[in-house]
Amino acid sequence: MFTIGFSTHRLESLPFAHREMTQHQAIVLEEPPSPILTAVLSGEVDVEEYLWEMEAEFPEFGRQQLAILQEIWHQKRAIRQIEPYLERLVQIHDLFAQDATPAEVMARSELKEVYQMEREASAALLKFYQVSLLAPFSQVVESVQRFARQDAARFRLRDALRAQALTGLAGRFETIYVEAGYLHLALPGELYRRLNGTGKVRSVFLLKEAARRRSPHPLVFGPGDILTIHHLFRRPLTPEREKLLAAQSLIYIKVLSKEEIPASDSPTPHLDKELHLNQLVRRLAYEDCERLYPRLKRATPPVALKELEHFLLI
Repeated sequence: MFTIGFSTHRLESLPFAHREMTQHQAIVLEEPPSPILTAVLSGEVDVEEYLWEMEAEFPEFGRQQLAILQEIWHQKRAIRQIEPYLERLVQIHDLFAQDATPAEVMARSELKEVYQMEREASAALLKFYQVSLLAPFSQVVESVQRFARQDAARFRLRDALRAQALTGLAGRFETIYVEAGYLHLALPGELYRRLNGTGKVRSVFLLKEAARRRSPHPLVFGPGDILTIHHLFRRPLTPEREKLLAAQSLIYIKVLSKEEIPASDSPTPHLDKELHLNQLVRRLAYEDCERLYPRLKRATPPVALKELEHFLLI
């Protein structure tokens, strides 16, 4: 049986992930293979060296997760790193570092699809950056819509490649825990189809209990996430709804801080913050976002949040 554990890379998710991991024979991390992981788990290589090699976006999360993984590894459980898309992306970067040309990268069949996808996603993101500060609001919204469609296509490819790779573990372990980012929602279905009825796939939203105390959903999805999810599963939205979600996402990303929040009175400070911000942003009409965005686009998250709160009080 495969258990797909959906979460963000936040400290508050680790106790729930730990609980799930201990109930499985094998744990699969959502990262490309590292030649020094086993040495880190055994204590032969320093954790900080590993975090530096992996370019950890959230270092404290990485430290605490590795402490959990070391404990599990000493319990003789298998730990694997399986993320073919990112693995191939690393190979592409290495080739360019060796002065390979795009044509030479495209000539390698195993890399071509990932390279094309990354090039298209990067172009969509670059277009957003180009218009985000100076273009009319409607053009910025259109760039968000384009990027959401491209990002959804990238998620579909990542999940398809990972599902195919995960099938290689079927039959080797009875129970397998698979770490997954919260937007990799196509992964369970992709994996189930590739198992051809030979295995079970179970989805677990690690913060579901905490989220559902204040929301009907098992995870906190910002407006941009919702837009991406609709494209991920090719579920059409009305033009008005799509524009509103894109506009709201521009406000949401300005008020949401990416910094790791230290322990507090709440066991889930990030979740609490995201729920609060979602409640605020959902109150905005398209025209509200259009009025607010010029004030927020150069502001830090704390300043942007104060502006938003003041706007909603007017």
